[in-house]
Amino acid sequence: MKLNRFQKILLWLIGISLSLSLILNVVSVTTPFSEISRQGYNVFSMLKYSLIDYPVTTVTDFFTSFSRLWQVRQENDLLRTQVDQIASLQGQLAEAERQIEELKQIADLKTIVSDYDLIPSTVLSRTQEAWNNLLTIDVGSADGVGLNYAVITPKGLVGKVTKVNEHTSTVKLITAEDGLNKVSVKIEIDEGKTVDAILVRYDSNEQAFVMQLLTSGATVTEEMRVVTSGMGGVFPSGLLVGTVSKVEELSNAVGMNIYVRPSADFQSFNYVCVVRRQGASQ
Repeated sequence: MKLNRFQKILLWLIGISLSLSLILNVVSVTTPFSEISRQGYNVFSMLKYSLIDYPVTTVTDFFTSFSRLWQVRQENDLLRTQVDQIASLQGQLAEAERQIEELKQIADLKTIVSDYDLIPSTVLSRTQEAWNNLLTIDVGSADGVGLNYAVITPKGLVGKVTKVNEHTSTVKLITAEDGLNKVSVKIEIDEGKTVDAILVRYDSNEQAFVMQLLTSGATVTEEMRVVTSGMGGVFPSGLLVGTVSKVEELSNAVGMNIYVRPSADFQSFNYVCVVRRQGASQ
C-alpha cells in the first residue's frame, strides 16, 4: 500500500518517539550514572518532550477545545431555534385565545338576541384591496342565508349580504365608501325617546359614519347610542351601530354633521352572525 506524505511523517515521528523512549529506558536502568550519561539522558528527555510530547499534547488539547466549542455552538443554535419557536407559539396561542373569546361572544349573542334567528359563520376571505368593502363568509343558501340579510358581530352591525351561493355568501360592509350604503338609524336621546336619522357615508379619515338627522330640533350630544331603526326595510330594528363621537354645526346654520364611531371593530374579526327574521323563508 502506498503511503501519502502525511502518513510517512506520522510514521517517522512514531519511530523517533519509540527510539528515544527505548534509549531513555536503557539509560535510566544503567547504574551507576556517570555525568555523561546523566547529561545524555537530560538531552534525550528534552528532545522527546520538545519533538513528541509537547506537540502531541498541544494538538490534542486544540482538537478537544475545538470539539467542545463546536458542541457549545450547536447547543446555542438549538436554543436559539427553540426561543424562536416559543415566540411563534406564543403568537399562535394569543390568536387562538382571541378567537375562542370571539366564539364565546358569538354564543352569548345567540342567547341575548331572541327576536331574530342568527346564523353563525366564519370569515373565509377579505382582500386588502377591498378591506373596507367586501368579505366572504362560509354560509349560503343551504344554511338559510338570503339577500340583504344583516350581518353582525357581538359588538354591532357590520354589513349586509349582497350575493348568495349554496355554501358561501358575499357581505358588503357598511364602511364601503361608494355612497350606496345608507342605513336608517335612530339616536337614543333619552330613555324611551329616539330621533330618526340616516347614515349617509363612511369617512375613513374620521373613522366614523357621517349621519344626518331626519327631524329638526333635537339636541344630539356625544356618546349617545345609535341603533338601526328598521325603517329602510333592510336592517332589522335595534341592531347596535355605534355611538356619537362628534357633532359639527354647518356653516350655513341650517343643519349639522354628526359623526358616529362604529361599535364593531372592523379591523379585526373572524366570526360573524347573519341575522334572519324569525319566520323568514329559508
